[in-house]
Amino acid sequence: MNLMDAQSLHRSDELGDAVRRRFTLPKSERLAARSDIGRLFTCGEAFLVYPVKCTCRFRPGARDNRMMVIVPKRNYKRAVDRNLLKRRMREAYRLHRSEIGVDVAFSYVGKGDPAAYRTIEKAMISIWERLIRMRDERQAAATEHSGDGLGGGGR
Repeated sequence: MNLMDAQSLHRSDELGDAVRRRFTLPKSERLAARSDIGRLFTCGEAFLVYPVKCTCRFRPGARDNRMMVIVPKRNYKRAVDRNLLKRRMREAYRLHRSEIGVDVAFSYVGKGDPAAYRTIEKAMISIWERLIRMRDERQAAATEHSGDGLGGGGR
């Protein structure tokens, strides 16, 4: 009977791990290739939701997101402050992301004391809402252009 308890306990740990894994930030979601980062900053669009600037580039046909976080050393000399802000931005991303097929860079542009987590979280939620709207507008425009009669029929 002791073995049964240990097996059921082991299964419950596996279930707990499965639930926790859903909210992780895997390496596949990190934007790291120099060529992809260059393409993001040359061909991407940028907008500001204070204190976070978002630079994004949609990848047609892709469903997964890739992200990077930037906190400039010019504004925060102490590594402790930079790491704190990066950790807060990654956490807000991890909890509020949607699979929309975008490469995105989050740059912290605020100055002074590091912003509270709630401030960063509100900015990240606004950024995701805007990214989803942008994706929907692009999809609507693409379907509108595909059905505009250029199929070669008629005359």
